[in-house]
Amino acid sequence: MALVGWLVACGPADEVPESQVDGEQTYVMRCGYCHDVTNGIGAELTPRVLAAYSTVGGLDSYLRFAMPHETPGSLPSAEYEAILAYLIESRELVADDGDPRDLPPSTQLRVADSERPGN
Repeated sequence: MALVGWLVACGPADEVPESQVDGEQTYVMRCGYCHDVTNGIGAELTPRVLAAYSTVGGLDSYLRFAMPHETPGSLPSAEYEAILAYLIESRELVADDGDPRDLPPSTQLRVADSERPGN
């Protein structure tokens, strides 16, 4: 009987709240091995590439539907949220300085002026 109690206690952990997931660290662990290596199977995630998804919701949907490449849709929701927020913030994809986790799905993604040709 004690073994059953121990096995139940060691079952799957509750999902970590998204505010406690480090987006940069999760990106490095879950995405970097394809996107941040020379000749990796994933495209370099430049602001221009990510802004092509048009809105926060569009990018979020794509990440959840297609990533990671080998097991699409397999990450906990909190990790997708943290990665999305990290990409938005680190690539300066929105003009607002607010928390990228609080952006409505309809928020337009943009390429910062410093990323535009001729700047």
